[in-house]
Amino acid sequence: MKKYFIVAAMLATTSAFATDLPNKNKAPAAPAAKASSDSLTVTYGQDLATNFGAKSNDTYGVSYKKNLGGGISVGGSLSTSQAAASNLKQNIEGQVGYALPAISGVVVSGKLGVGQRFTTTNFPYYAAYGNADYKLGPITVNAVQYRYRAAFDAANDYTSHQIGTGVTYDITDTYAVSAKVTRSYDTSLNATGDAISGGLTIKF
Repeated sequence: MKKYFIVAAMLATTSAFATDLPNKNKAPAAPAAKASSDSLTVTYGQDLATNFGAKSNDTYGVSYKKNLGGGISVGGSLSTSQAAASNLKQNIEGQVGYALPAISGVVVSGKLGVGQRFTTTNFPYYAAYGNADYKLGPITVNAVQYRYRAAFDAANDYTSHQIGTGVTYDITDTYAVSAKVTRSYDTSLNATGDAISGGLTIKF
């Protein structure tokens, strides 16, 4: 009889121990993806005559953005444009931005920038941006992109409005490609030219 009690106790202990072992038939949960806090974007584009006419400039750009949390970001950009047999024109700009929380997949954001324009005459300028983006899985429709830019000294004649639209595709959690089209307007809202561009973004 005593042997039966010993065997029963051993079986109960073994069963309790087995329930604590990992279930080999269940795969471990995948680690949560780390939210990217920084991004670097390089772009190439072309400035065109109105109605997507003849090319006037090749454009190159690089920008950096750091998310500080709470929708706030800081960053900067460097852009260069050049027409055949002409001098380079460059902009260096510091930026601070804010994005509202997503509502039904729509994110509304804006940013302010202050920069320096380098041409045959160098001068400082300021800019304001607004965007509305709609995310559909790996695709983000950059539905509305707006930019207002002007020199601090109106004598430099650098005031313009720009409206654009585009799309971004997330290849992976780290890499994304984008394309957009824009149209620029003068202070009287007369169209002054169009542009097309593509970009590669690296998130880290």
